[in-house]
Amino acid sequence: MKLGALVLVVLLALPASGSEVVSVERAQLFPDGGTAAVEVEGGCWLSESRCIRTASEIERLRAENESLRQQAGDVSFTIAVVALLAGLGAGFAVAKLAER
Repeated sequence: MKLGALVLVVLLALPASGSEVVSVERAQLFPDGGTAAVEVEGGCWLSESRCIRTASEIERLRAENESLRQQAGDVSFTIAVVALLAGLGAGFAVAKLAER
């Protein structure tokens, strides 16, 4: 029974040739040495190579994000106030010019 269910799952879940992602509609998994089966309905499984590449890409993006945060530094309060006042002044000047 277990072998028949496993063969059925494999036949239903076989990816297209060269695909790294397996789409699963319904499957029944039997862990090694386990007596209970796990029912899976819907989802997808990634190949081992795809998982490794995805994990390394996530790690690269985290390092890049941290590097960008360090490069940005903190904006001082004075710069923020000057930018706000310059924006308000420019808005006021445009409003006065629009009245004419």
